[in-house]
Amino acid sequence: MKKNRLFFWVLLALLALLALAACFAPVLSPHDPNETSLSHALLSPSAQYPLGTDQLGRCMLSRILYGARLSLFSAVTVTVFVFLFGTVVGVCAGYFGGIVDGLLHPAITMVQSFPKLILAMAIAALLGIGIENMILALCLVGWVEYARLSRSFTQALRQQTFLQAARLCGESHGRIIVCRIIPNLLPPLLVQASLGIAGVILEIAALSYLGFGVEEPLAEWGAMISQGRGEMQTHVMLIVYPAVALFLTAALFQLLGEAGRDIIEES
Repeated sequence: MKKNRLFFWVLLALLALLALAACFAPVLSPHDPNETSLSHALLSPSAQYPLGTDQLGRCMLSRILYGARLSLFSAVTVTVFVFLFGTVVGVCAGYFGGIVDGLLHPAITMVQSFPKLILAMAIAALLGIGIENMILALCLVGWVEYARLSRSFTQALRQQTFLQAARLCGESHGRIIVCRIIPNLLPPLLVQASLGIAGVILEIAALSYLGFGVEEPLAEWGAMISQGRGEMQTHVMLIVYPAVALFLTAALFQLLGEAGRDIIEES
């Protein structure tokens, strides 16, 4: 258990460093990530451009750092919204049951029946290209996972003796939900949120890669991979750099969630 906790804190420290790098991207970036210069196109790594430049002469290191900023901000925004909205919907459906569950559960099932990324692509296509529309599309399809989990946990907790005793003592439904149910739901849901951020980061990259995400000239890892396809045979690092950044970030959140789950199961 000590090893799991140590691993958890190491992962958390690495993610904190990544978040700091993203927050201080304007300070750490050696160049403007959107500044183009065809005379500096496709340069190899050097002191001036540590990771070289892309086909438009833009600094790759600067774009990687700003891409981290955009990906983390978007993923956290989506995760916070779907976490809160999905949890409220799931708890209400699981706790009250009856008509409330009869209305909410079909909505959860309907949204969950569609492939998540395909549905997000369809919504993004209807709304139009742009980071705001991409975030909205992912929010509209992502809440069902938290709603399903919180509904299942709440239904199980509702039968517990301590909740029945709280109802007999005259506690209100709001107090029972906030003080009794939510604290018991938070650990597994927070683990799901950590795993969910990894998935959202990949979904953001996938939507941008397919042209449903950010618009030029914003730096985003999926869009950078898509833009580098034309130079793949001669300058493969245009794809490798953002792909490695994407993989490492998603892997850190995934490992953090799994480590947190192991700690909860052992405690």
